[in-house]
Amino acid sequence: MALVRWKDRGEMSPWSALRDLEGQFTRLFGELNRDYDVFERGWAPAVDLKETEQEYTLEADLPGMKKEDIELSVVDNMISINGERKHEAEEKENGYHRIERRYGTFQRSFEIPGGFDAEKVNARFEDGVLHVTLPKREEAKPRHIEVNVN
Repeated sequence: MALVRWKDRGEMSPWSALRDLEGQFTRLFGELNRDYDVFERGWAPAVDLKETEQEYTLEADLPGMKKEDIELSVVDNMISINGERKHEAEEKENGYHRIERRYGTFQRSFEIPGGFDAEKVNARFEDGVLHVTLPKREEAKPRHIEVNVN
């Protein structure tokens, strides 16, 4: 006895093949649109944002960049990283076989819930990684309140 895949009523309708074709086109054009969008935007660095009881820590991967190419700004509860990674390729007889690294300008902005103390923000750039420490405001830090039971 052969196993037969179960089909619901929707799959047995005369339009099911057309729906399958539509789904394939949607996936195809979705992937093409995603790839086209990446080329249009240039690139954006990967960023990790972590919270502890005392501070927020932001780390951005910026390989091949210098600190002079990076601008960090804070306004209210928002921190923004702007910069430009320049393409510095040498023209040689033997050309590239493949170029996958992205170049150009970028901007990443993050709203920090509860805010941070802008006067105490600390940033350092080390081994292609930007480390930013955003100390929490005193009123945003968690407080432990003891509950009395009568």
